[in-house]
Amino acid sequence: MVDDLKQDVLSLPQPEDGTESWSSRLFVNRSGDVQKIGLLVITGDKGLTGSFNAVVLRAAMHFLRKNKEKQIYVFAVGKKGRDFLARLRMPNLHLVYESVGIFPKVSYAHAELLGEAVIKTFLQEKLSKVTLIYNDFKSLASQNLVEQEILPFDAPDYTPDKKASDFLFEPGLLEIFKMLVPRLIKANMYRILLESQAANLAATTSAMDAASKNAGELVEALGLKLNKVRQAGITNEILDIVNGAEALNN
Repeated sequence: MVDDLKQDVLSLPQPEDGTESWSSRLFVNRSGDVQKIGLLVITGDKGLTGSFNAVVLRAAMHFLRKNKEKQIYVFAVGKKGRDFLARLRMPNLHLVYESVGIFPKVSYAHAELLGEAVIKTFLQEKLSKVTLIYNDFKSLASQNLVEQEILPFDAPDYTPDKKASDFLFEPGLLEIFKMLVPRLIKANMYRILLESQAANLAATTSAMDAASKNAGELVEALGLKLNKVRQAGITNEILDIVNGAEALNN
Protein backbone atom coordinates (compact mmCIF):
# COMPACT_ATOMS: atom_id res chain seq x y z
CA MET A 1 0.00 0.00 0.00
CA VAL A 2 2.88 2.35 0.77
CA ASP A 3 4.39 1.82 -2.67
CA ASP A 4 0.96 2.43 -4.24
CA LEU A 5 0.68 5.68 -2.30
CA LYS A 6 4.08 6.77 -3.55
CA GLN A 7 3.08 6.01 -7.12
CA ASP A 8 -0.20 7.89 -6.67
CA VAL A 9 1.67 10.91 -5.34
CA LEU A 10 4.19 10.85 -8.17
CA SER A 11 1.42 10.55 -10.73
CA LEU A 12 -0.29 13.74 -9.59
CA PRO A 13 -0.48 16.39 -12.34
CA GLN A 14 2.36 18.89 -12.39
CA PRO A 15 1.74 22.68 -12.33
CA GLU A 16 0.98 24.22 -15.72
CA ASP A 17 3.83 26.73 -15.43
CA GLY A 18 6.36 23.89 -15.74
CA THR A 19 7.51 23.92 -12.12
CA GLU A 20 7.71 20.77 -10.04
CA SER A 21 4.82 20.02 -7.69
CA TRP A 22 5.23 20.13 -3.90
CA SER A 23 4.73 16.38 -3.61
CA SER A 24 7.21 15.57 -6.37
CA ARG A 25 9.84 17.78 -4.72
CA LEU A 26 9.81 15.58 -1.62
CA PHE A 27 9.99 12.29 -3.53
CA VAL A 28 11.87 12.99 -6.77
CA ASN A 29 13.14 16.59 -6.52
CA ARG A 30 13.88 17.08 -10.22
CA SER A 31 14.05 20.86 -9.75
CA GLY A 32 16.54 20.76 -6.87
CA ASP A 33 19.77 22.66 -7.45
CA VAL A 34 22.67 20.18 -7.27
CA GLN A 35 24.90 23.02 -6.06
CA LYS A 36 22.73 23.51 -2.97
CA ILE A 37 22.57 20.93 -0.20
CA GLY A 38 21.45 20.82 3.43
CA LEU A 39 23.26 19.42 6.47
CA LEU A 40 21.61 18.64 9.81
CA VAL A 41 24.16 18.16 12.62
CA ILE A 42 23.08 17.00 16.08
CA THR A 43 25.57 17.16 18.97
CA GLY A 44 25.39 17.70 22.72
CA ASP A 45 25.27 20.99 24.61
CA LYS A 46 28.10 20.13 27.00
CA GLY A 47 31.41 18.33 27.07
CA LEU A 48 32.61 15.54 29.38
CA THR A 49 31.02 12.99 27.04
CA GLY A 50 34.10 11.19 25.76
CA SER A 51 34.20 11.11 21.96
CA PHE A 52 30.44 11.69 21.54
CA ASN A 53 30.72 15.18 20.06
CA ALA A 54 34.10 14.66 18.40
CA VAL A 55 32.96 11.84 16.09
CA VAL A 56 29.96 13.86 14.88
CA LEU A 57 32.02 16.99 14.26
CA ARG A 58 34.71 14.96 12.50
CA ALA A 59 32.09 13.46 10.17
CA ALA A 60 30.56 16.90 9.59
CA MET A 61 33.97 18.34 8.71
CA HIS A 62 34.58 15.52 6.26
CA PHE A 63 31.18 16.21 4.67
CA LEU A 64 31.96 19.93 4.36
CA ARG A 65 35.33 19.28 2.75
CA LYS A 66 33.81 16.79 0.31
CA ASN A 67 31.20 19.37 -0.73
CA LYS A 68 33.34 22.50 -0.52
CA GLU A 69 32.28 23.59 -4.02
CA LYS A 70 28.58 23.64 -3.07
CA GLN A 71 26.40 25.98 -1.05
CA ILE A 72 25.65 24.23 2.25
CA TYR A 73 22.67 25.19 4.41
CA VAL A 74 23.28 23.97 7.95
CA PHE A 75 20.81 23.11 10.71
CA ALA A 76 22.70 22.85 14.02
CA VAL A 77 21.24 21.21 17.12
CA GLY A 78 23.42 21.31 20.22
CA LYS A 79 25.78 24.01 21.48
CA LYS A 80 28.95 22.09 20.64
CA GLY A 81 27.99 21.69 17.00
CA ARG A 82 26.66 25.23 16.69
CA ASP A 83 29.85 26.77 18.12
CA PHE A 84 32.07 24.59 15.95
CA LEU A 85 30.23 25.44 12.72
CA ALA A 86 30.05 29.15 13.60
CA ARG A 87 33.85 29.29 13.96
CA LEU A 88 34.55 27.83 10.52
CA ARG A 89 33.90 31.09 8.62
CA MET A 90 33.39 29.26 5.32
CA PRO A 91 31.89 31.46 2.57
CA ASN A 92 29.71 28.62 1.26
CA LEU A 93 28.35 27.73 4.72
CA HIS A 94 24.97 29.17 5.73
CA LEU A 95 23.75 28.55 9.29
CA VAL A 96 19.99 28.80 8.78
CA TYR A 97 18.77 27.18 12.02
CA GLU A 98 20.21 26.55 15.47
CA SER A 99 18.81 25.04 18.62
CA VAL A 100 20.88 24.94 21.83
CA GLY A 101 20.17 24.12 25.45
CA ILE A 102 17.41 21.60 24.70
CA PHE A 103 19.19 18.54 26.13
CA PRO A 104 18.37 16.57 28.21
CA LYS A 105 14.75 17.82 28.10
CA VAL A 106 13.85 17.37 24.46
CA SER A 107 10.17 17.78 23.63
CA TYR A 108 8.08 17.43 20.50
CA ALA A 109 7.98 21.23 20.23
CA HIS A 110 11.72 21.24 19.51
CA ALA A 111 11.27 18.58 16.82
CA GLU A 112 8.37 20.54 15.32
CA LEU A 113 10.43 23.72 14.99
CA LEU A 114 13.34 21.78 13.51
CA GLY A 115 11.11 19.93 11.04
CA GLU A 116 9.46 23.14 9.87
CA ALA A 117 12.85 24.79 9.32
CA VAL A 118 14.15 21.81 7.32
CA ILE A 119 11.05 21.59 5.09
CA LYS A 120 10.87 25.34 4.53
CA THR A 121 14.54 25.67 3.59
CA PHE A 122 14.45 22.55 1.42
CA LEU A 123 11.54 23.90 -0.64
CA GLN A 124 12.37 27.61 -0.73
CA GLU A 125 16.10 27.28 -1.41
CA LYS A 126 15.53 24.36 -3.81
CA LEU A 127 18.05 22.11 -2.09
CA SER A 128 18.97 18.92 -3.90
CA LYS A 129 19.17 16.93 -0.66
CA VAL A 130 19.43 17.16 3.13
CA THR A 131 21.92 14.96 5.00
CA LEU A 132 21.70 14.10 8.70
CA ILE A 133 24.70 13.37 10.96
CA TYR A 134 24.16 12.30 14.57
CA ASN A 135 24.89 9.60 17.16
CA ASP A 136 22.29 6.85 17.44
CA PHE A 137 21.85 5.05 20.77
CA LYS A 138 23.04 1.43 20.66
CA SER A 139 23.83 0.56 24.26
CA LEU A 140 25.11 2.18 27.42
CA ALA A 141 28.66 1.47 26.32
CA SER A 142 28.50 2.41 22.63
CA GLN A 143 26.79 4.69 20.12
CA ASN A 144 26.50 4.45 16.34
CA LEU A 145 27.48 7.36 14.11
CA VAL A 146 24.71 7.79 11.53
CA GLU A 147 25.05 9.73 8.28
CA GLN A 148 21.99 9.46 6.07
CA GLU A 149 19.98 11.40 3.52
CA ILE A 150 16.58 12.39 4.92
CA LEU A 151 15.26 14.48 2.01
CA PRO A 152 14.08 13.76 -0.61
CA PHE A 153 12.40 10.50 0.41
CA ASP A 154 13.84 7.31 -1.01
CA ALA A 155 11.14 6.25 -3.45
CA PRO A 156 11.36 3.73 -6.31
CA ASP A 157 11.26 5.05 -9.85
CA TYR A 158 7.75 5.68 -11.07
CA THR A 159 6.45 3.38 -13.81
CA PRO A 160 3.41 4.89 -15.58
CA ASP A 161 2.21 1.53 -16.89
CA LYS A 162 1.55 0.19 -13.41
CA LYS A 163 -2.12 -0.53 -12.81
CA ALA A 164 -4.05 2.23 -11.09
CA SER A 165 -4.59 2.10 -7.34
CA ASP A 166 -8.02 1.11 -6.05
CA PHE A 167 -7.85 3.56 -3.15
CA LEU A 168 -9.89 6.75 -3.04
CA PHE A 169 -8.76 9.65 -0.86
CA GLU A 170 -11.01 12.32 0.64
CA PRO A 171 -10.79 15.32 0.58
CA GLY A 172 -7.98 14.52 -1.87
CA LEU A 173 -4.63 12.79 -2.05
CA LEU A 174 -2.59 15.99 -2.28
CA GLU A 175 -4.41 17.57 0.69
CA ILE A 176 -3.84 14.48 2.82
CA PHE A 177 -0.24 14.30 1.66
CA LYS A 178 0.43 17.92 2.63
CA MET A 179 -1.03 17.27 6.06
CA LEU A 180 0.63 13.94 6.85
CA VAL A 181 4.12 14.31 5.39
CA PRO A 182 5.15 17.27 7.62
CA ARG A 183 3.87 15.29 10.61
CA LEU A 184 5.92 12.29 9.49
CA ILE A 185 9.06 14.41 9.16
CA LYS A 186 8.54 16.06 12.56
CA ALA A 187 7.84 12.71 14.25
CA ASN A 188 11.03 11.35 12.72
CA MET A 189 12.92 14.41 13.96
CA TYR A 190 11.56 13.78 17.45
CA ARG A 191 12.75 10.17 17.33
CA ILE A 192 16.20 11.27 16.16
CA LEU A 193 16.48 13.88 18.92
CA LEU A 194 15.49 11.31 21.54
CA GLU A 195 18.02 8.80 20.15
CA SER A 196 20.75 11.46 20.27
CA GLN A 197 19.74 12.46 23.79
CA ALA A 198 19.87 8.85 24.99
CA ALA A 199 23.26 8.36 23.32
CA ASN A 200 24.51 11.59 24.92
CA LEU A 201 23.43 10.53 28.39
CA ALA A 202 24.98 7.09 27.89
CA ALA A 203 28.26 8.66 26.74
CA THR A 204 28.22 11.02 29.74
CA THR A 205 27.62 8.11 32.13
CA SER A 206 30.47 6.10 30.61
CA ALA A 207 32.83 9.10 30.64
CA MET A 208 32.03 9.94 34.27
CA ASP A 209 32.41 6.30 35.28
CA ALA A 210 35.82 6.17 33.60
CA ALA A 211 36.79 9.50 35.19
CA SER A 212 35.74 8.27 38.64
CA LYS A 213 37.74 5.07 38.16
CA ASN A 214 40.82 7.00 37.03
CA ALA A 215 40.44 9.43 39.93
CA GLY A 216 40.27 6.53 42.38
CA GLU A 217 43.43 4.99 40.91
CA LEU A 218 45.16 8.39 41.07
CA VAL A 219 44.19 8.87 44.73
CA GLU A 220 45.48 5.40 45.54
CA ALA A 221 48.78 6.05 43.72
CA LEU A 222 49.24 9.45 45.40
CA GLY A 223 48.42 7.95 48.81
CA LEU A 224 51.05 5.26 48.30
CA LYS A 225 53.61 7.87 47.22
CA LEU A 226 52.76 10.04 50.25
CA ASN A 227 53.26 7.08 52.61
CA LYS A 228 56.63 6.31 51.02
CA VAL A 229 57.79 9.92 51.32
CA ARG A 230 56.58 10.14 54.93
CA GLN A 231 58.25 6.83 55.85
CA ALA A 232 61.49 7.98 54.23
CA GLY A 233 61.32 11.21 56.25
CA ILE A 234 60.77 9.34 59.51
CA THR A 235 63.65 6.98 58.72
CA ASN A 236 65.99 9.91 58.02
CA GLU A 237 65.00 11.59 61.29
CA ILE A 238 65.69 8.40 63.24
CA LEU A 239 69.08 8.05 61.55
CA ASP A 240 69.93 11.65 62.43
CA ILE A 241 69.04 11.06 66.10
CA VAL A 242 71.09 7.82 66.28
CA ASN A 243 74.06 9.43 64.59
CA GLY A 244 73.86 12.43 66.93
CA ALA A 245 73.73 10.18 70.00
CA GLU A 246 76.75 8.20 68.83
CA ALA A 247 78.65 11.43 68.19
CA LEU A 248 77.97 12.62 71.74
CA ASN A 249 79.07 9.31 73.24
CA ASN A 250 82.30 9.43 71.31
